[in-house]
Amino acid sequence: MKIFSGVFPIRLGNPVANAETIIDIINKNNDADIYLFPAYCLEGATCGRLIDFKYFKEEIEEAIDKLCEFTEDNKKIIVTAAHGHDNIVIRDGDVLKNTTFMCDGKKVSVSQSVREAFDLLLLPTSMPSYPCIQNDVIEFCAKASLDKKCSVAVANSGFGESTADNVFKGFAGIFKNGIIVDFMAQDEPELTCCIQDYAKETGLVYARNRAIDYKIPYFGKNEPKRYLSELFKLQIQALYTRLKSSGISRVVVNVSGGLDSTLALMVASETMKMLKMPSQNIIAITQPCFGTGGRTYNNAKKLMELLNVTSFEIDIKNAVTTHLSDIGADINNHDVVYENAQARERAQVAFDMANKYNAIVMGTGDMSEAALGFCTFGGDTLGHYNVNATVPKTVMQHLIRQLSAENEGELGQVLLDVVETPISPELKEDQKTEDIVGPYILHDFIMYYFAKLHLSKEDIRHYMLATFEEYDDDEIDKWLEVFFKRFKASRFKRAAACEGANLIGFTLPYIPADAEM
Repeated sequence: MKIFSGVFPIRLGNPVANAETIIDIINKNNDADIYLFPAYCLEGATCGRLIDFKYFKEEIEEAIDKLCEFTEDNKKIIVTAAHGHDNIVIRDGDVLKNTTFMCDGKKVSVSQSVREAFDLLLLPTSMPSYPCIQNDVIEFCAKASLDKKCSVAVANSGFGESTADNVFKGFAGIFKNGIIVDFMAQDEPELTCCIQDYAKETGLVYARNRAIDYKIPYFGKNEPKRYLSELFKLQIQALYTRLKSSGISRVVVNVSGGLDSTLALMVASETMKMLKMPSQNIIAITQPCFGTGGRTYNNAKKLMELLNVTSFEIDIKNAVTTHLSDIGADINNHDVVYENAQARERAQVAFDMANKYNAIVMGTGDMSEAALGFCTFGGDTLGHYNVNATVPKTVMQHLIRQLSAENEGELGQVLLDVVETPISPELKEDQKTEDIVGPYILHDFIMYYFAKLHLSKEDIRHYMLATFEEYDDDEIDKWLEVFFKRFKASRFKRAAACEGANLIGFTLPYIPADAEM
């Protein structure tokens, strides 16, 4: 008995086209007996409310019929899941009513909850991804195959699924008696598969690096370098999917020379490579104004030059000065009006340039800023799609530092300088964000235990005191109070944020602006 486990780039909402792709894959890989594909790969796990429409349900049935007709005479077995059917096994021209069946004298099951003994467990899945999800899947499947003394094959949804809310990391794997027989991750929008004979006994024993950085809990028990690499790939896949599905091939990025816009620009650069589009399809704009520093300005210019993008410098001092005069605001009063007028002008320029070049505007704001509300409503909260939406600031610092190490020469040097530049919105001279809101290392720690684990303020305080010996009790109490005060006050900003996928396995909890907390 030979097993094929594979994931291919689906066409979301087009069941018949996906059925034809499956048939083509089987015809080109004709030596297997069982073909496992991800759950809902016919219609797409992210097809949303389309599944409520009668015509779409009929298209799913038409696709299943096409696969049934294909298997009438060739003895192939196709396993997946479909809305209205859950797990399905297609064999000899029909959909089997029982998902436990015999093949080549071996007992096969398509349900991990089955209690009876079997030789092969098939897992068609559609799990939203986060960095190093493969580690968790490998660990689970290897253990399951060892505990049940069987083989386990898994296939998870990947490219083609919507990235409005999540990114789906495609992978295919086969395990036997605790051994990794084969495992492949879908890093590019192409077919990724494993084909193995059931009798194969060789493979790798899975060993996991369990070193934990308690100050940055996002890494968990994963090796930080691997975690950051996976996170960057998910960002690229997210933007790739959005551009591919929209039919738009250009992006506009406001480049300040700071962390957020630098990471967005790097993601855009790699996405254009995946799309096989020129780097000039990135419309990068630097918009100096009253608080722009020479260090960030020069880094912004160097980044645009080194990445060979289409670059513009648009000085917005006159536009903001005129606007402040129009609304009767004193330009010498450096209050919130003075600051936000600059951020909103930059957003307006970006959207108008997107109209001019038929592009989408990339949001650049990160998860930490959203939690603290340290962003301008109607300014840097706007965008057509935000690849940084669920990236914490401290994780971003580590990621750009890693990208710096991976890029030789001047680009690596510029990226390193971006990381080492004090974080600032640069809306006034000599602004430093952490002087205003507090240390991001603390806020990101609080955010993890609050948003992911839903712990109480007092529980989080105990964890902070045990983890951060460099801060005394009063400092911990101060910044803990600042986090929750700002989180509550900025809920209206998060409610109107632009789209961006969950890349890290959790998001900031939605709490109505009127609720007490």
